[in-house]
Amino acid sequence: MLTPSPPLDPATARHLSLLRTLGEPELSPSSRWQWLAWDASSRYLLSVQKQGGVSLRWWDLHAETHQPYAAKSIPGCVAAWFLPDSQRLLSVTVRGTLQTWSVSDGQLLSTVETGGSISHAFLSPDGTRLLLVASVGRVLLWDLERRWLVWRKEEPWQVHGCALSPDGAFAAVGAAEDLQNAATRAFVRLWDARTGLRIATRAFNARRTWAVSFTPSGEHLVAATSSGELLFLTLPALDVARSLKAPASFALHLEFNPSGSLLAASPDTSAFAIIDVRDGQHVFGYSDLDDQQGSTANFSPDGRFVSWGMDDGKVGIWGVKPRS
Repeated sequence: MLTPSPPLDPATARHLSLLRTLGEPELSPSSRWQWLAWDASSRYLLSVQKQGGVSLRWWDLHAETHQPYAAKSIPGCVAAWFLPDSQRLLSVTVRGTLQTWSVSDGQLLSTVETGGSISHAFLSPDGTRLLLVASVGRVLLWDLERRWLVWRKEEPWQVHGCALSPDGAFAAVGAAEDLQNAATRAFVRLWDARTGLRIATRAFNARRTWAVSFTPSGEHLVAATSSGELLFLTLPALDVARSLKAPASFALHLEFNPSGSLLAASPDTSAFAIIDVRDGQHVFGYSDLDDQQGSTANFSPDGRFVSWGMDDGKVGIWGVKPRS
């Protein structure tokens, strides 16, 4: 069981400590990256290991054991999520294969082929639509209920991250456009998520936009560029409203806590940082100093914990210990 923890905000997040670790040490001779996700009840947590170890694992945090509740070897697994009912989870592979699994017993429930390679993906909060992108510039929106393609775009640029807005109105990607002499220019593109109509494009004074994330209020889109900035962009015009400093050199993944007061940023180093959205102050940071690994940092839906993948393949959960 997890130690009880008060809700995280800019004041309490300063006192985060490691409360629990999950999994056995799995040393890997190659680099390791973990993609983490919680279920809506904050009871289950999953990890996708893109290199090294078992591809997909998930844990029941109500159990005392650190062993995974189930584990699956899925070649080329890119990402996974618990669906809103917490009874099924969805995985996506680099070949564009979508599979659903039973959370309780790990049985395969369904398989669908989207027909194209995938590098990044984002599941809508209601679990009905999946935004899929390939690094070569393909962007598509998939309807999970009807199992069909809603719209598809082919663009001549490199895509590094994607997101859907909380209300389902917008789809966004972070990308890089090839210029002369092997140079690139960072930009963000925004579409109407329902129709695929392009709404806006914004270029930046940087080489790449590594990650994008909508604020929980839906007021802004945040873009993490290779220049080390976190740019808050207005919607739908994508004008720069404000800028914060990213941890280390730049952030590869961004996630807000449910209230939107904190931002978890995973940089291109073996670390994560928690940022106060109001003033940009880094209120907490952690690193295991292993440059061969990295992980997403993810807030639990109840706003009490943050998870991050560690250098030995284990998963850590941070929270605030209650005062005695």
